[in-house]
Amino acid sequence: MFHRPEARSGMALILTLAAIVLAGGLALYLQARAVELSRAERVALKQEQLRFAAAEAAREMLLTLASDEDLKVDHLGEDWAIPRETTLDNGISTWAKVEDAGRFFNWNNLGVSNRSTRTSAEILLDLMTFCGELTPVVRVEALEDFLDPDDEGSYESGFYQAEDVPYDPPNRALWAPGELLWVHDFSAALFRPRPKADLDDLFGGDLSASTALVPAQIETPIPININTASRDVLMAVTGLQQDSAVRTVLALREVQPFESLTTLFMASPELAAALEGTLGTASTYFRVKARASVDDQHSSVVAWVERDEVGDIQILQWIDQEG
Repeated sequence: MFHRPEARSGMALILTLAAIVLAGGLALYLQARAVELSRAERVALKQEQLRFAAAEAAREMLLTLASDEDLKVDHLGEDWAIPRETTLDNGISTWAKVEDAGRFFNWNNLGVSNRSTRTSAEILLDLMTFCGELTPVVRVEALEDFLDPDDEGSYESGFYQAEDVPYDPPNRALWAPGELLWVHDFSAALFRPRPKADLDDLFGGDLSASTALVPAQIETPIPININTASRDVLMAVTGLQQDSAVRTVLALREVQPFESLTTLFMASPELAAALEGTLGTASTYFRVKARASVDDQHSSVVAWVERDEVGDIQILQWIDQEG
């Protein structure tokens, strides 16, 4: 079958136009793709810069902590306790702070022995009560069983094996706050921040601001630092009947941090006996928080560290977060 030359020319023209359209579309697609890849590369580069800046801000705070000249007294007026904010030459803003673990009650304290008369369980019972949890007994017992190495108790393996999704308690120190949510009767609602309460409100404390999970294998409970702990934590440590003593401590440390517990304990020998090994004037474990941001991008660092008796710092846990 033969076609007229005109028909062949028309068909060739149509194919040529189609090829031009396809080539143009492909070029536009490749150009858009290149722009998108370039944008993604810029975002990735900026995120890496933010990660580095946050890590550097945390490192500088650790250097300040390691430079502390008096390792026997830690208080909120020291250089390491003052948050730092900086704007870098590239426009990235950084913020960093150090918190000593001694200002919090450590959840892992329940898994180790206690030499004092007031046990870690008793302290936690009072603390949760002060923070509005008026029936904390079940939670405290469940956490003790979750952490202790034995299988004796109401909330051990047999209890959790009967759940819809069976599992075993770890019977060890916990390494992440999320592990607490596996303890019986614990939920995220327990850790929601509460509005700052009046000092006269005995049940207006904030559990999220009074506790921390120190990811360390400890042999004895981490002492509470009398110079940095909040009123709620100090009330939990000493007990409800020591309200006046706690108020005195808060007033005195505003004037000068406690360099020893001698004066306090001389005034109350019974209190000294009850709190043996529970209170201190310095801290060993610290949490470093750092954040870097620019435009709508952010990167942060949370690190737990241990400082020894000569000031050397060992990193126990380092977590990078983006977003």
